Amino acid sequence: MHCLQFRGFLKDDARFLKFTLAMNDNMLMGDIKSDPNAKISWTMPKTKEYYIFKGKFYIASSPIQVTRFPPPKIIDDDTSAPDYWEDQRIQQWNELDTQSRATFTWPSRAETPRAADIAFSCQTLSTQDKSLVHDIAMDNFCLLVYKVTDVEHLDYSVFPPKRLVYKLLIKTNVWDIQVANP
Repeated sequence: MHCLQFRGFLKDDARFLKFTLAMNDNMLMGDIKSDPNAKISWTMPKTKEYYIFKGKFYIASSPIQVTRFPPPKIIDDDTSAPDYWEDQRIQQWNELDTQSRATFTWPSRAETPRAADIAFSCQTLSTQDKSLVHDIAMDNFCLLVYKVTDVEHLDYSVFPPKRLVYKLLIKTNVWDIQVANP
């Protein structure tokens, strides 16, 4: 199980959820490479709702990096898939705060660095900073996108609770909605 910080929906296609990933995050990268199909749970305690998303992860990495699961082409866009996703990756990079950008210079998650004082020395990283450190961080930064194909929504703010199951019909690109037993 992994905890991912939700970064928003893709403007051009709301079926895609955006997250960030470090190329050197061997645990998450390894899990995605072994099986990109996954479930995401999202609990909203204030509204008493629970979502389970089923879908597939895709990795938009730096053009100098190679990944097995590049994102698909967006249907209504004339741009090539690699160019489109590189633009999205750069846009997400620019939306990160300076401290979040700096973490992409750090060692892999859960790794014990040989020299902690050096490993975490980069504490902030501006988009205007065009140094080698900035380039290393930018190359390590990946946009992790998750294409939703099924959604299970449980609303337990009412009694009896309501459960709806949404399935994306590939041929028509329309959501089929079914009421299910809560």
